[in-house]
Amino acid sequence: MHLIPWNTVRDFDHMRRELSNWLDWPSRVQGALLSPRVDVYQTESDVIVKAEIPGVAKEDLELYIDDNSLRLSGTTKREQELNEENVYRTERYYGSFSRTIPFPVAVKPDEATAEYRDGILSVTVPKVKPSKPPGRRLDIK
Repeated sequence: MHLIPWNTVRDFDHMRRELSNWLDWPSRVQGALLSPRVDVYQTESDVIVKAEIPGVAKEDLELYIDDNSLRLSGTTKREQELNEENVYRTERYYGSFSRTIPFPVAVKPDEATAEYRDGILSVTVPKVKPSKPPGRRLDIK
């Protein structure tokens, strides 16, 4: 008869991690459904944030910007109430959502602009130009 070595601590730790991942599954899926997908990139002069928010009216979106981040929130609404007896499947999410996007560099929030077209929100935020370092190099004679 062959015995298989068993590391109790390692195996129980592995089972704990797997169970934790399994129990966390609904919150990960819900977070993915509730948060708009975004692209954040920078040009030489600006930070650009583009968010996919299809089916949401511009009036149902709210943006808040500060020196460090952009907060995007809003509400998706049903076009009409459905009689549950006639519904075969509902996969679209309806309700409130919110996402905070940190900026990768220093920005000028007072000069930001936003545009919403065809379900894509585009926010352009100018970057702070780096100032000259105080002082100068001093040569030794």
